[in-house]
Amino acid sequence: EELVLKLKPQVYSPGDFICRIGDVGKEMFFVKHGKLLVLGEDDQIVATLDDGSYFGEISILNISGSGNRRTASVMSVGYSDLFCLSKYDLLEVLKEYPEAKSMLEEKARTTLKKDGALDEST
Repeated sequence: EELVLKLKPQVYSPGDFICRIGDVGKEMFFVKHGKLLVLGEDDQIVATLDDGSYFGEISILNISGSGNRRTASVMSVGYSDLFCLSKYDLLEVLKEYPEAKSMLEEKARTTLKKDGALDEST
């Protein structure tokens, strides 16, 4: 409940970029409705996100060792309704829920390993 009150609605149009590789990550996003493409190096499609998906946690949690930089670009395919959660608000809530933080970190590591962006020794 505490987390829901901190979510800010945002609407994106077809072709809008929500974030780009290398940008400083100051928030994460939850997809309420829409379809988004996750683009890697050279703008190749590495994943598709839709209703119920979330992204942006990797740069906020600094999992990849790349500081707080975005590890992928995300583009809206059609009109997309997202909720935005600031880094500050997320980290404040996660202090109270360490099991949720562990789950987010594990999902982020799994994603990075799948994409070959995380060294297995870390």
